[in-house]
Amino acid sequence: MPIFKGIIMSKTLKNTISAVAFIGILASILMGLSFLMKPGKSENVNALEDPLTNGILSEEKNTVDVLFLGDSECYSTFIPLQIWKEHGITSYVCGTSDQVLSYSYELLAKSMKKQDPKVVVLETNAIFREVTSTKAFLNKAEGLFSVFKYHDRWKLLQPKELRLNDVKTYDRRSKGYLFNATVSPADTDGYMEQCGDREPVPKDNLKYLTKIRDYCKKNGAELVLVSVPSTKNWNYSKHNAVSDLASELEINYVDMNTLGSEISIDWKRDTRDKGDHLNYFGASKATEYFGKYLESKGFFEDKRKLEKYSYWNRTADDFLSSVEKV
Repeated sequence: MPIFKGIIMSKTLKNTISAVAFIGILASILMGLSFLMKPGKSENVNALEDPLTNGILSEEKNTVDVLFLGDSECYSTFIPLQIWKEHGITSYVCGTSDQVLSYSYELLAKSMKKQDPKVVVLETNAIFREVTSTKAFLNKAEGLFSVFKYHDRWKLLQPKELRLNDVKTYDRRSKGYLFNATVSPADTDGYMEQCGDREPVPKDNLKYLTKIRDYCKKNGAELVLVSVPSTKNWNYSKHNAVSDLASELEINYVDMNTLGSEISIDWKRDTRDKGDHLNYFGASKATEYFGKYLESKGFFEDKRKLEKYSYWNRTADDFLSSVEKV
């Protein structure tokens, strides 16, 4: 009997060692592939998955003052190069379509490994998009092993030299903003009519919003919630819900939908898809307002005359001269 027990224990130990060894080897392979697939620091970024967002990985270390997080409302509204041109403040938009707060948190953590922003802006549309356990797990896996995020980049691998071909890739010079000058007027009937209702916020979303706030505090950044102008995505019940959350969590909140006199959005001209998103003309107005808001905080040095940031001047000039032709 003791011999039999010894055999069982020996097999159990052997299986445990094999499992641990397998996990270790798998983790090593994933780490190696992640290093190989991750975009490097270059003029162009091979981030074929969410290219606008992941371009921040190629920015010089600790050169981004403001980080924007959120869904398509975010990358359609904030124009970093306009903020630079008008205020000398650097910023980057980490916006993705249908972004959920679990992914916002992973993007924040990933970006802060290389950047030290003083302000983190979260566009509030994502607060009402439910975070599923599956989505949260996948976001976590992508954060740990970037090969899951950049899986499409294997097509650019050069086997003989074990490097990636960076020739035909995403140009990061827009700093995450997605330019669009299409005009498609919106119907504003009922838009932002005041009410006392509160839009329900999914329970897990409150947890992730708190995590984002705490992470910002821990790393010396101020979190600001911003609702950008949208006749389709925003209403007063959402405004009330976010206003309550901001008060509860002691976070500053700016709702551009309530600032009609300060941001004169013309819904016949300033939207690209009937009020869902702003086009360039509307985004320029919203960005002008928010740039002044950032400057009023007194956190930022005007970097426009610093040699280290001369690239931003050249890039902004190129961008603004190209959009003037539209």
